[in-house]
Amino acid sequence: MVSGITSCWPRFFSPTPHDPADVQRMALIGLAGGTISSLYSQVYGPLPIDGVELDPAVIAVGRRWFGMNQPNLNAVAQDGRYFLAHTAARYDVIAVDAYRPPYIPFHLTTVEFFSSVREHLTPNGVVAINVARTDDDYRLVDALTATLHALFPSVLIIDEPTNGATLGNSLVIASQQPVTLADWETNTARLTHPLLVTVAQRARGHVRLAPATAAGKPWRDDLAPVEQTMHGLILRFLLAE
Repeated sequence: MVSGITSCWPRFFSPTPHDPADVQRMALIGLAGGTISSLYSQVYGPLPIDGVELDPAVIAVGRRWFGMNQPNLNAVAQDGRYFLAHTAARYDVIAVDAYRPPYIPFHLTTVEFFSSVREHLTPNGVVAINVARTDDDYRLVDALTATLHALFPSVLIIDEPTNGATLGNSLVIASQQPVTLADWETNTARLTHPLLVTVAQRARGHVRLAPATAAGKPWRDDLAPVEQTMHGLILRFLLAE
């Protein structure tokens, strides 16, 4: 539920009423086969999307086999952090979908990286990250939440229901502006697009505001223990099997 479709509407976590026209430009770090860019185009029309993918072969596969040929999509074969460091563009939404557990690029998890993300957001912009977890181990979600809280006033989390499965996903969203759960409820109550209405209904009850006081220590370039965190998560998962 969360990992693909709900990435279409992080802008509903905003203190002001949401209008689709407010979303003028998007960056996607981790384009892959173009699922998220395609969904955004369905909902918001042909808004400019910069899709960054490290491997040019993946872009070629997306174009050939997954219909990733929307004219509004600018596919760039580059490292996501390098791309942000060399563009002057600003975005209403920056989505990070570049984590492939257990191989997560540490340089896309730190305060320094998200500082660059923040610099490329519009005043009401948001960043959204897909973060893996198990049904009872949120240590990676917690680490990314703590890191975002070092830079953003509000962090919200949508925990995908596992429905009895042991592996899951959370969508972690940070806003440039202070927001509340009431803002999300108000904005989603106004939805008319069928896709967004369905997703909002399925997400209701699984959205939470992450308190800054319980965030923990943010990750930085000189200390971002991604491998240690993932190995601990995997080991706990295997021992529980």
